[in-house]
Amino acid sequence: MDKILASKLMKDLLSLGEHLNKIAHQIEAIEVEEEKLQFRRGISNLMGGVYGDLMRPIIREFPELDPDKDEEWLKS
Repeated sequence: MDKILASKLMKDLLSLGEHLNKIAHQIEAIEVEEEKLQFRRGISNLMGGVYGDLMRPIIREFPELDPDKDEEWLKS
């Protein structure tokens, strides 16, 4: 993969992460605890998959695209 595509993918994955965080906050409004736990597990699995299966391979190939280390590239 080239760096331009990797950068675009990372930006979109970060945007997806923001949406998943919004959903995670909404889940907290579920009153039935068992149901809430089921949704928490589901969102947790999604978030883990986004990072582990999609973001981590990009970061391994292009460490400079790691948003935890350098967010300057996000502005471009």
